[in-house]
Amino acid sequence: MFKTTDRNYLYIFAVFFAVTIIYLLTEYIITGYQFGMPLDDSWIHFRFAENFALGHFYEFNIGDPTPGTTSPLWVVILSVPFLISRSLILPYACAVTLLFFFLTCIEVYRLALKLGFNKNYALLAGLLTVLNGRLIWSSLSGMEITLFCWLILVVLRIHLDEIDRKKIRVITGILLGIAALVRPETYLFGLLYYFSTLIILRKNLKENVFSIVFSFILFIIILSPYPVFSYLLTGKPLPNTFQGQQGALRFLPDINFMNATWRLFVKDNFIVFILWLLGSYLFIKSVFKKQIASNWLLIYLWIILLPVISAFLTPNWRHHGRYLIPVIPFINLAAISILQKLLSHSEHSRLTFFKYKKAIISFIIFFSFIGMGLYGYLLGMNVDNINDQQVNIANWINRNLPEEKIIALNDIGAITFLTGKKIIDMEGLVTPEMLKFRRLRLEDQDPNVMRFLQKNNVNYLIIYPEWYSYLMMYYSPALEKIYSAKLDNNTICGGDEMFIFKINWNKVTFN
Repeated sequence: MFKTTDRNYLYIFAVFFAVTIIYLLTEYIITGYQFGMPLDDSWIHFRFAENFALGHFYEFNIGDPTPGTTSPLWVVILSVPFLISRSLILPYACAVTLLFFFLTCIEVYRLALKLGFNKNYALLAGLLTVLNGRLIWSSLSGMEITLFCWLILVVLRIHLDEIDRKKIRVITGILLGIAALVRPETYLFGLLYYFSTLIILRKNLKENVFSIVFSFILFIIILSPYPVFSYLLTGKPLPNTFQGQQGALRFLPDINFMNATWRLFVKDNFIVFILWLLGSYLFIKSVFKKQIASNWLLIYLWIILLPVISAFLTPNWRHHGRYLIPVIPFINLAAISILQKLLSHSEHSRLTFFKYKKAIISFIIFFSFIGMGLYGYLLGMNVDNINDQQVNIANWINRNLPEEKIIALNDIGAITFLTGKKIIDMEGLVTPEMLKFRRLRLEDQDPNVMRFLQKNNVNYLIIYPEWYSYLMMYYSPALEKIYSAKLDNNTICGGDEMFIFKINWNKVTFN
């Protein structure tokens, strides 16, 4: 796969290994000599994966199949250690996400060479990817982010081969279908790939028509089972998470999302951000002049359209903007391409500032170190928050409520995985009945929720009270606080203090 004579691969690996060790040590120290996951969502996947390994098909509560994950293939991948021992899941999850992060960095370097970069600039693009704080954070999150990044970069490389050879390869549709089982953003990336291919190879469609049609059919066939599964269970082709996170088409973009997104990319690397904006401006200008560089069409469409469409459809910037992290490797390619052009042009101009190449490159890497330091700290704090709140509460339940069969809660990952309880998900990700209640009038929502909890013999409610102000207003006399876990410095959880309430049903009245 790699050229043994190219030392740049070794340099990328060395930096990758160093930053991984630094991040793990930082996490270990900040958490008080523990490890864990920085997201409750990671534990959600562990629960699905364990049940899948036991023969239960996408069931969070055994016997109750539900499309409660947007990454069905990731569940399958995470199920492997449960065939041996559930205690292996944490190191295994980190190992596979780190593997795909390393492959992502290598793929950026290979793509840079294919796009005509000088080897030094190609190495810079690879190193900026290795040093990106959010990507390193995601590589230790136990989530599917790095796998998705790698898959779409492989698709891009094959796409560039197709442009060079003017011949479509069917394997692209297969890879896109696999990527769609990892992240639903592939629906957009796939459409952009086929659109770009049709535009670029429009003069060669006659000899490629069978391949492109067959490729698209394979793409649809591979991605279809999960939407069908979702539709049969919920009447909608998208997972419960789309509704649970209030995904819907808006007439205007979400301004808060746009502001948060810009700030996140600036934190990644301010200079790369400026170069990316310049590259996007030049790309848009080339579109109007009808002088688009074919090799860059798919790259810039992805960089520009994923944030824009997200602002209209799913404006979610939580978890350090993890849903937009897959554009970062593409941004690094675009930014370093612009940098190479600027520095090459400066050799023949009077712009003496650009003649200090090593200083400029060092400056860019310095900004990456700033972002890397920030997200190294946040990784440790995020894991510490999850351990101190959700894992803490799970341990309390195991000690004090071992006989309780079912509980209701709003953060379902660590608590459910570590207790093994059957649960009612107050946010509806794996209990879609809750999503139906949300469509009722406000005054009807919580009475229906309470009736549902009573019907399912729920005696304990574990929530952030501020999420359910109406429920707390009318039913607080029946909710007895018996335990809570409070965070002094909350960096990732949905609330500072999570409460365990005992529901005294004898004090509940329904109108």
